[in-house]
Amino acid sequence: MLSVERYEQLVAAAGRREAVGEALASVRAEGLEPSAEGLARLAAVAEGRLSPAEAREQVLTRYRR
Repeated sequence: MLSVERYEQLVAAAGRREAVGEALASVRAEGLEPSAEGLARLAAVAEGRLSPAEAREQVLTRYRR
């Protein structure tokens, strides 16, 4: 039996993976392919190591230089 906390973690992880998958599909539908760096950043978001806000800030920081 799963605890409520663990169940919520699994649901959140599935949601992150789905959101990343949809984002990739959208980009690829436009005929584009993310860079290796972009794919790594998306993987980090899907795995919960990076929040979407943190990923966005990393991208903005890169282009503000």
